[in-house]
Amino acid sequence: MGGIRILLLPGLDGTGKLFKRFVAAAPPHLSLTTIALPVEGSSYDTLADSVERSLPDAEPLVLIAESFSGPLAVALARRHPIAALVFCNSFVVTPRLRALRWLAWRAFFIVPPPRQLLRRYMLGPAADDALVDELAEAVASVPASVLASRVRLVLDTDMASAFGRLGAQTLYVRGTEDRLVTDAAWRLMAAIRPIVTAHIHGPHLLLQVNPQGAWNAILPFLQSLTAG
Repeated sequence: MGGIRILLLPGLDGTGKLFKRFVAAAPPHLSLTTIALPVEGSSYDTLADSVERSLPDAEPLVLIAESFSGPLAVALARRHPIAALVFCNSFVVTPRLRALRWLAWRAFFIVPPPRQLLRRYMLGPAADDALVDELAEAVASVPASVLASRVRLVLDTDMASAFGRLGAQTLYVRGTEDRLVTDAAWRLMAAIRPIVTAHIHGPHLLLQVNPQGAWNAILPFLQSLTAG
């Protein structure tokens, strides 16, 4: 796996701060870079235009895209040479979740979300208090208008055709206890073109709650890229 650089694309908060535990659990020989998303961006294409400017030119890249960033990974792969894509509890078409419509309003994010809500939909009941604090702080650090705007992007997302045209090998890491993105998301992607799927015990924020389980699925996929 020498020479492959891994870029981490964050979920809705866009800060990248929540990758701390996932990065700490990574094998030391891997080169990981966390990408923080710009607060400006009226579409995934404009976000991709901004992020691409920070990407290295001559290295093979693997994108690990969490939740919100799945369509961003697709948009980047259309612009930049990508060796492989890893989606974690993500999507290429708007997820089937009615609650997303309520999240599209700025007013929803003005008041910090209750910890019980974070556990139920994002972290699961077994998450430690420190991780709940990290999530709450990451969300609170982003303007409510930005969070609502990103939810509206999700509501208007259809990257199915673009995803189907990509040639990069793809792994989908699925948290078995995810209450936010349904199985329909990865099943649709698998119907569009061949992908590898791995089901790992954990909630929506799988990389934070079960980082070792996630790496146990991702490492064999990365090794397969350079096999032979």
